[in-house]
Amino acid sequence: MSNTWNPDVYLRYEAYRARPALDLIAQIPLDVVGPIVDLGCGPGNVTRALKEHWPERDVMGVDLSPDMLTKARDKYGDTDVQWQQGDIATWQASSPQALVFSNAALHWVTDHAAVVPRLADMIVPGGWLAFQIPVTEQSAYQKCIRATVTSDRWADQLADVWMYKDPMGPEAFYDLLAPSCDPIDVWVTDYHHVLEGDNPVFDWIIGTGLTPYLSVLNEADQAAFKADYSEQVASAYPKQTDGKTLFLMKRIFVLAQKR
Repeated sequence: MSNTWNPDVYLRYEAYRARPALDLIAQIPLDVVGPIVDLGCGPGNVTRALKEHWPERDVMGVDLSPDMLTKARDKYGDTDVQWQQGDIATWQASSPQALVFSNAALHWVTDHAAVVPRLADMIVPGGWLAFQIPVTEQSAYQKCIRATVTSDRWADQLADVWMYKDPMGPEAFYDLLAPSCDPIDVWVTDYHHVLEGDNPVFDWIIGTGLTPYLSVLNEADQAAFKADYSEQVASAYPKQTDGKTLFLMKRIFVLAQKR
């Protein structure tokens, strides 16, 4: 998958994007010695929140996108937090971690059955694996993506581009982690974000879900694709009586302690 990401576009809704991460951080009773890694750290705002929550810890942010890492270094420096380019699917910790954390990033990795137990293996006994992943395959905005990508105009050009699939369900994640972790807590939360603007869901998705498709198109085709998707998603999310838009994001959370 392409790693072409625009951190400024991604951060348009920084507070809403960070909220699930902060909710997850609040649930982690971290009381063993060791460093923390944030996998898929993006522009570094959640990594910084991890450092502020556990200031005595060594904290590292890992991301595949050099643009995201540049944004993180420029904003937060590289003294309190280390930044490293790496792919979640293959990244390996150089030492055992007290906490392996990931916020809205593991859905870009396809083989959860292999990756999730491998991440658990990097954790010290008593440490934690904590992550959340969007569960949105049946959401209106994903249906609009599929309709746009498979339309006559784009089907041939985008036939081989990655298409979002929901992560495993709670039972599957539990069974993956049960051999090495206890306790395991799994839950699903619906976030109804209140967005403002003419087409705010488009503004949200252009910074995340559209990235794989836009990254393989030239500038003219990008503009045309965005126009096609914008029209579809605007009609899929009618405004409330006050002119604002309710945007549902369903997310699965997993919090597991290493034996």
